[in-house]
Amino acid sequence: MNYVLNDEKMFADVTDGIAIIINSETGIYYGLNGLGTAVYENLINEASVENILSALKSLPGAPADIETTLKSFVKEMVDFELIIEGASSNSEAEINSDVASESNFEMEVKAYDDAQELLLADPIHEVKEEIGWTPEKDSIGYTKEETKEREEKMEV
Repeated sequence: MNYVLNDEKMFADVTDGIAIIINSETGIYYGLNGLGTAVYENLINEASVENILSALKSLPGAPADIETTLKSFVKEMVDFELIIEGASSNSEAEINSDVASESNFEMEVKAYDDAQELLLADPIHEVKEEIGWTPEKDSIGYTKEETKEREEKMEV
């Protein structure tokens, strides 16, 4: 089975080996641990769950229940709508053994809502596809007349 980022709702970034995925509709963001991030990166780089499992099983110290752990992690990401089924592909998976052992072969995805209001207040949510973002000029502290005067001065 192959998966891709649910890019209709989610924005994602990986920094220093940690993935952060933001749901643009709810303002909830999700953090993945090191091994979870490695699995996620393999998924979005078109590696199948089967190839990821094979890579995990080949690592020294891989626990006997790694298949159950992987399937549970993928199901959790699907349940959170972070990833959705993608086109079938057979890309090889690469998992760093240090990342796996540092994470104790655990894959975690945690949901956070502490920045929900801030993320939903972002004016990007006011974008209309046909006209783009047109903030109310009054909202920046000037009347419409003052704004028009300032814009006219800038055109000179």
